[in-house]
Amino acid sequence: MTTQSTFFNNSLVKYIGASIFLCSFVTFNASAAQLTITDNLVIRDIDEKSVEQGFLSKSQVFQLSQGRHVLVLKYKDVFEDVEFGEERLVKSDYFVVKFSIENQQKLLLSTSHINDLAAAERFIKSPELNLSDEGKQEVVLNLETLSDYELAKQVTKVVTTLSAPAVISQSNDKITNETKKDQAFSAQVINNVDTVPMLKYWWQKASENEKESFLNFINKKKEQK
Repeated sequence: MTTQSTFFNNSLVKYIGASIFLCSFVTFNASAAQLTITDNLVIRDIDEKSVEQGFLSKSQVFQLSQGRHVLVLKYKDVFEDVEFGEERLVKSDYFVVKFSIENQQKLLLSTSHINDLAAAERFIKSPELNLSDEGKQEVVLNLETLSDYELAKQVTKVVTTLSAPAVISQSNDKITNETKKDQAFSAQVINNVDTVPMLKYWWQKASENEKESFLNFINKKKEQK
């Protein structure tokens, strides 16, 4: 093989390698979206993973893949209290934001325009956020309280565990240790779960007919006393 042929082959290999890398880079960027969050929102979790924020600075830009995402964040800002002549820190409890990314490349998550203390105090009582893409098109999102979100996860875990079929050992037809552990976990959760939030959760999920049926059940129980 001549020196010229060797140089040509090496150049071809480098070209192919660079092309593959470039294609991979383009594919990655095409399937990821850049989410920017305004400074008055403090993010804690993204998809069940905590977000580390520095002491002096915090990141407000995140790369998210296509699909459904869940953010845990809160509102925080400082406003002048004209009546008392001092600055006041206004912050909400953490709440949950759910949305889906399809083909968007850039997203902006922001609050409505909050320009004074009164507007900020109204916001923390009933948060409203806007999510828009690079074309200023609104993207659908859902908000819920953190307590409702955590409760729904707990209920789902219990229901999933209870509805899982028992695994029977082929050797002695007894329930395996893993199934016993699941049953013990379910019993522990059910015994320790707060009944009132559970009732609230299922009431919110119930249809009007189911609510009416439940109220009839309650009334009958009262009459029996």
